[in-house]
Parts: sequence; C-alpha cells; structure tokens
Amino acid sequence: MDKKELTLLNLGDNLDTLMNLDPRGYGVCRILYSGARKFTGEPLSVHAARGLVENLKPGKKVFILTGFVLPPWNEAETDGIISSTVFASFVIKAFNAKPVMIVPEQCLKAIKAMCPVLGIGYTEDIDSDAQNTVCAISFTVDDSQAEKQADDILSHGLPCVCFTNEAPGRNKNGIYHNATGLNTTDIEPKYDVLFEKCKKLGIYNLSIGDLGNEIGMGAIEPHIRKYIPYAEEGGCRAGTGYGIVVDSKADNILTATVSDWGCNAIMAAAAFMLGDTSLFHSKDVQSAVMDAAAEAGMLDMYGEARPYIDGIGKNIVLPMISLMKSLIEYPPTVADKTEKWFEKTLDKGFFN
Repeated sequence: MDKKELTLLNLGDNLDTLMNLDPRGYGVCRILYSGARKFTGEPLSVHAARGLVENLKPGKKVFILTGFVLPPWNEAETDGIISSTVFASFVIKAFNAKPVMIVPEQCLKAIKAMCPVLGIGYTEDIDSDAQNTVCAISFTVDDSQAEKQADDILSHGLPCVCFTNEAPGRNKNGIYHNATGLNTTDIEPKYDVLFEKCKKLGIYNLSIGDLGNEIGMGAIEPHIRKYIPYAEEGGCRAGTGYGIVVDSKADNILTATVSDWGCNAIMAAAAFMLGDTSLFHSKDVQSAVMDAAAEAGMLDMYGEARPYIDGIGKNIVLPMISLMKSLIEYPPTVADKTEKWFEKTLDKGFFN
C-alpha cells in the first residue's frame, strides 16, 4: 500500500461512517453495512466510485433506476429520486455521459422540477441528442408489459452502467414490499426486469439500498434474512413466504442509513478520484433540490410533502453534505505536510 491508496482507504471509511450515521438509533444501517462491507472487501463508497470511474463513458447512456411509491398515498418518496437526479447531473458534468432515469410515473414531475436547480435540461425522448440533459422515462407497473418495455428501452442503445438507487425489487415469489412488510406489488414499477436484462448482458451494475427490499440487495440475502425485520422466511406482513428481501443480486452494492446519503458518498468519492472536488454539489444545491422535490409533491417516509428525506430534515442532511465536501477537499491541502507521517505509518505495517 502507498500514500495514495491509504488516503483513499481512509477517505472511504470517513464517507462510509457519515452515510451510516444513525439518527433513529435502531441499528439497521450498521447491520446492513457489516454484510455489505464483507461483500465488497473495502469501503463501500470507494468501491462504488471506482467502478463508476472505470465504466462511465462519454456519450454513452447510463440507466438510473429509482423511485419507491408509498402506500396508501400512491405517491413517490423523496429518498432515491433526489440524489439520483443530482447523480444524473454529476455524470453529465464529470463524464459527459447521457443519463436515462427510469422511474415511476409519479417521479417525472419532481425530476422536471429539480433539473433547473441543477442547471440541466429535461426530456422524455430517449433518442434526444440534447447536451447537458437528462432523459426520464416512466416504467410500467403492469408485470405483463415489463419485459416488452425493457426490450424497447434497450433497443435504443445499451448503457455503460446500470445504476439503481432505492428502487423497489420483488422477492422470490414476485412480491414487492414496503419497509414494514406490506404488499405494494400493484403500485411499484417492474423495472427490476430491466435490471436483470442489463446484468445478463454483462453491463456494469451498482445498487444502493437501506433495508433489503431494493433491487440488488439479494447479493447479501443470507445476512439480510437473518438480521433485518420482516426479511426472514414467512416474516413479511403480506404473507408471501419469502419476506421483504429481494431476489435480484447486484454485482456491486452500497448500503447506507438513507439511500440518498449513500449516493452522495459515491459522488464525493468519485469527485476526489477524478481530482475535481467542485464536481460534488454544495449544501445550497442540496437544499434547493429538496425544496423542489417537496414542492412537486414527493413525500417523505411519513407521507408529508416536505423537504425531508426518510423523515430526516435539512438540519442533518445539509451539514452532512458540507462535511462530505470538506473531507474530499482537505487532503490535497496538507499533502506536502503529511508526507513523512504517511511514510512512517506505512512502515509500521498495520495497513499491509
């Protein structure tokens, strides 16, 4: 290990710690992180960012699957859709890639409202050549139409990355669940069909989740089934037999207390790797997109159209963004002052 690798390791641990802060105090984030860290073998934020830096290509499509619809309101929640729209802006600015957001119909209005805040355009035309523009497509809730729509989307060109963030996935019985084990199959888009097709085509995939009922989290199914409420066989309130844990298994995963926090940590780590920390957004931008999503009707987890994410307000979210930004900006400013410390630390062999 050299100085660069040690810096990245510890930066990743810092970001992972932030994205797994536990304001509720119920410990689920720590349970998930334990399983996910064993799966990746390194800090989750760095692992995910490295994969994106290696696979995102100029001019290539990036599929972003996100958007969880909440019962009984039949409206989408803020978690997932906010950070995914910021991520769409990030991949445009950092990689000149072409983001295609694939979402529940209820999310289109929020994406459209957030794009001006981020300084990007909005279209629903997947073939659009417009620069600095995100495409958004609503995906069907009708299982009988899902495969046809997935094939149609793929016919317009394969993506270089399939990225899922707080995207509902079905369990082994084909049932979708909310956090407390209720059956939400009728209201969730069936875009995990598209995810599976991308995976079979060998497209790089990365999934973010904060519970286990999101696309890709089946990668650590035994861990989730053992330790997460409603995930044990027969444990869900819907009585489907297999609990809330999804059947889909991503090749790369990231877990966090709030999926949006995990997505933010990935962008921070990627900006650091690219040597341009200005790519990571500010707390002012974060505040503005939260306002825009709430004004467009997105709900927090408790059913209120307010600028909260998973029931957590700006008093926690904005300082976290500021601290993530500061953590990636600081190391270069002291690089010449810490050279000897790194050398002596590495010589001790702890990190070998």
